[in-house]
Amino acid sequence: SFFFGAADDEASEVTFGEWRESRMASKLFWVPVSNPGYWQVEMDDITIKNKKQGLCKDKHCQVAVDTGTSLMAGPTDIVNALVDRLHVATDCSNFDTLPVLGFQLSNHILNLRAEEYVDRGEDGCSLALMTLDIPPPKGPLFIFGDPFLRKYYTVYDRENLKVGFALAKHPGVNSTTQTTLIDLDQ
Repeated sequence: SFFFGAADDEASEVTFGEWRESRMASKLFWVPVSNPGYWQVEMDDITIKNKKQGLCKDKHCQVAVDTGTSLMAGPTDIVNALVDRLHVATDCSNFDTLPVLGFQLSNHILNLRAEEYVDRGEDGCSLALMTLDIPPPKGPLFIFGDPFLRKYYTVYDRENLKVGFALAKHPGVNSTTQTTLIDLDQ
């Protein structure tokens, strides 16, 4: 399992053979691995304000849950559609009103807030999602790197080929009032 610290003063942690509930601010849920050669799972769709966008309509999108990647990435056509739909102003003028961006996996929506999916710097704002086109059979493929993994605690079950997700328990995260991990079965 992996816990990525949200700030420089919060320690990150890798645990072998078990997971730590003390690092989770929500219940753990499991998604089967779709490509056993990689920690790859199916994503049902992408959401904006918890509404499906139909970007994975013909087939489920594939996602690599990659602890070795510092960024998030996705297929060019889908990333460009998100750029058009999110309307991140390059001058950051709408930063405080940007919606949550979510990824629906196994009847759960894992949301990111603007500060987690937007690069905000001296030169302005931009969507922090690189374009990456991986051809079939491995692709098209999204990569959930560090920005996603700081937000969500991940457990890798090699024996049963599944990945577990829970909201990471960082200082200030209240498990009873959080609205970033949505269970669609409740």
